[in-house]
Amino acid sequence: MKKEQPAANKLRVGAWLAQVVATVFVATVLYQCGRRAGAANAIAAAAAPPHLAGGVAGAGAGAFPSGQVDVFFDIAAYLNQTGRVSKWAPQRRPGFKGSTSPKQALYDKMWTGKTAYRRNQCWGCRFASDIVSKLQFDTVLDAGTGNGQMVRWMRMHGKAAFGIELSPAVLQRDAPDLLKAGLAEQGSLTDLPYLDKQFDLVVSNDVLEHILPEQADAVVKELVRVAKRHIIVTISLKSHGNEELHTLLRPRHWWEFKFQQYGARPNRAMVWALQQKEIRFSREQGELSTCRMEGSDKQGGKFEVCLIKMPWLVGIPGMEVRQIRTITTSNAEVEPWFFAFTVGGDGDGQPHTQ
Repeated sequence: MKKEQPAANKLRVGAWLAQVVATVFVATVLYQCGRRAGAANAIAAAAAPPHLAGGVAGAGAGAFPSGQVDVFFDIAAYLNQTGRVSKWAPQRRPGFKGSTSPKQALYDKMWTGKTAYRRNQCWGCRFASDIVSKLQFDTVLDAGTGNGQMVRWMRMHGKAAFGIELSPAVLQRDAPDLLKAGLAEQGSLTDLPYLDKQFDLVVSNDVLEHILPEQADAVVKELVRVAKRHIIVTISLKSHGNEELHTLLRPRHWWEFKFQQYGARPNRAMVWALQQKEIRFSREQGELSTCRMEGSDKQGGKFEVCLIKMPWLVGIPGMEVRQIRTITTSNAEVEPWFFAFTVGGDGDGQPHTQ
């Protein structure tokens, strides 16, 4: 009997380990199913028609009840009919004369050419509800608003939103009502028409990678200057398929320091809440493809980005579901890449060094 006892103990340990593995497996499956169900419910809610969709948490009183942007929704007419016209408007710089950009024609073509973005393209609308639910703000500027969809989304959810866009062609085609109502205008981010600290929140969605390297300081300075409390931007860090358009690719630490130079402070908690990371992809297993080095040796250094097979919804329901996503391998962050800052306090809008 003594000789059989070690074997019996091994059997018991083996059975216990098998039970633990089975429990962990079942828990993982249930967790993933829950995540997928939650994502499906969120997409379904966002796609629901206005009379069925619920409002977004944190939206202002009397917010429009839709969870999705209606591209044919005349925001100016709606506000006039319901009496919800906001009396607030940002104060403007006296005698302001806007500046032009050498890239204006390029972006007119990008928005309205033969291979143009669709009218309902809205990069920021995918995560706008997260911003509304996590920050307290009433006024917001969408810097690089494109077709104005982010302005519509914020207005439909009770925010006093305004937009500025380099391309006059896309505003005239997709947002004539916003132009007429003074809620959107043509202009350059290097020279904004507003007085200092006009907006509780400044957002900019996949715009800053499009500016020229020599414009970086002017654009960041202007965004910080007109922000009163918060800045949340997404900045693409990859050139895959966008070599001509993505002219300023720099790593996260470079962008954060650039904003700090002009008085903004990184909001790590907000980045943590918004930024998705995926550590499950393995180079050894061949799960990273088309890897390339981006950036500049002289400005922040080079960094690697790779493609991964990871379906994701780009923009709002009805736009597109992409099968491929991009990841920065140094920190496992996947696009979109979020940057968040707070302003105020001792920030004076002038450049600083560490």
